[in-house]
Order: sequence, then C-alpha cells, then structure tokens
Amino acid sequence: MADVGVLRGSGPPMETGMALENRFRFTGVECVTFAVEDLDDACRFAKDWGLNEAASPEQGMRLFATVDGSEVRVVEVDRTRADRSPIGSPSGMSELTWGVEDEAALKALAAELGRDRRAEFDAAGVLHSVDDLGINLAFRVARRRSVPYEVTRYNAPGSPGRLNARAPRYQAAKPHEISHIAIGVDDAGEAVKFYIERLGFIVSDRYANRGIFMRCSPVGNHHHVFFMNAKQRGTRFNHLAFKVRDIHEVIGGGQHLDSLGWQTFAGPGRHLISSACFWYFQSPFGGSWEYAADEDMVDEHWETQDFDAVSHIFSEWTFGLEKSDGTLRGPISASKEQAL
Repeated sequence: MADVGVLRGSGPPMETGMALENRFRFTGVECVTFAVEDLDDACRFAKDWGLNEAASPEQGMRLFATVDGSEVRVVEVDRTRADRSPIGSPSGMSELTWGVEDEAALKALAAELGRDRRAEFDAAGVLHSVDDLGINLAFRVARRRSVPYEVTRYNAPGSPGRLNARAPRYQAAKPHEISHIAIGVDDAGEAVKFYIERLGFIVSDRYANRGIFMRCSPVGNHHHVFFMNAKQRGTRFNHLAFKVRDIHEVIGGGQHLDSLGWQTFAGPGRHLISSACFWYFQSPFGGSWEYAADEDMVDEHWETQDFDAVSHIFSEWTFGLEKSDGTLRGPISASKEQAL
C-alpha cells in the first residue's frame, strides 16, 4: 500500500527516503511508572507476567525488570504527589522514562525542554519534564543491556532450519524487553506534535483518523509509542507491550496467565501493522499488558503508510475480540467518526 498522505488527525507528514535524525540519541522506553489503587494485586500480576522483582530505589515503590533491564515501577496512588498520580484513570501510568545514549544528550534535552516547561534533574541524574498532554516524562542514560540468547529456528518446506532438534516449549513467559506503550488521547494528530517537533520522533505508520505509530529513533522498533483516539475523553494509559522470544513464548506465557485466572483482553493473534504475534491481558494497571513477538524492525528506508482503521486491520487473525457488528471492540474501537 502506498503512502496516501496525511489525513485528519494523522499528524505531520514524513517523506519516504528523507534523512532521519536522532538528535537526542534516544534508545527506547526505559521505564514505566504506574500508580495503582491495589499495590498487592498489581505486584502479583507483574510477577505472574514473568518480571523479576529488584531492590527498589525509593520507599513505597516496588521495582520489576525484564531480562534486558527495562523497568516497571509500581507505587500506590497519592494524589498529593504528581509523580504518584495516574493519568486519566483510578490506576494508570504516572511517568514514562525514555533512554538516551549519553549525558550530552540529556543536557541537550534539558536545554530544549527548559525553553517552555520544567526540566529538572534529580539526585540520580534523571531529567524530569512533562509533555503537552500533561504526561510526566523522564529521561536517563540508558541502563538496558542486550542479553544474548539462542534465537528460535524454524523448519519450512525444503528449508529445515531446525534439524534434529525439538521446538522450544515455555511453561511461562520471561519478557525480554519493553517494546512500546500505547496511550489513549482525544486527538492523536495533536498529541504527536510535541514528540515530532520537540523530540524528533518519527512516524512509522498511521491509522487514518484514529492513531499514529511512532519510533524514537530511525533504526529499531517499528514503534515505541502509539497515540490513539480513545473511546473515553481525556488522556490515559492503554497498553504496554513486552517482547518475548517467539510465538511459542507468547502462547506459553498467555496460557500461564490464563491458568492463574487473569483475563484475556485480546488474543492470541497477529497484527497486520507491525506484524507482531500478540496476546493482551487485562491488568491492574489501568490498561492491558501485551506479550509480543516477531515485530517489524525498521530503518531509514521504511515506508510510512496510512491504513483505514477497520476491523480487519487490527489483526490478520485473532481470538477474543468481538466483531459481530463488523467493528472492533478493542484498542481502536473508538474514533472521531463514531462520535459524530
């Protein structure tokens, strides 16, 4: 499908083949802090999800990590503190931390953001600010580290990639890294302007009039953040995606969560946009969490496309989503058109 240009709510254009900058040398999502009403339930979910609990750097905070060191921080809601107040929901995200390559990038970010908003370093050298939607943002030198592992091999007709070896089996998932975060907003086209114009994020793909997939660097994930026109008014956390090794781990992890009584939101399935195999579960964090595998990886030559946000675009195949009236009751169920 060719890039058909920018439609209403789609954000600024990005021409295929143009030179893409990474002025602040972003590396991806480093940490998501959640403020929740039920701390014990949220921590139980994080452990069941397969995250490792680590020593917390702050009293009243619980810290969990993936294999590569991506972090989830969990605190109880405290409306007297901005850093412990969730956006949009009784439980939800209270701060989103992005990684950068070095201290020079942090200083450049502080200078850029300090032109018109708070840009403060804490005692640990983490820069704290806020976006135009009121989402608390933080920036730190990346702590995530690549951990080697054996990549899954597959057999195909006439091409045995896994000879004399059994396929892997997973009794549960062990998330390797945070992939991306999705945030519901009133107008995705407006929401992304700060990230594109001030931080240099790049549009990877768009749901026309519905949502925008963006990556923070030219090379790497198909997207690190997805802003979508939400069913409810206001800004709120929608879902957080974790990369696992392969579709076998998506299924094994999902079956494990299901056996523990956690409820499926959607899946298992496979997205058309980003190609990821997925399984979403409802969580105590104000939105869903997603196991994801085999997502598209891109570079400067990726061609941005516009897609109609219709039921068959969300997934090539899936279970757990109602389509009885021809529309999705899932992450892109609401749109400006439906509100008219």
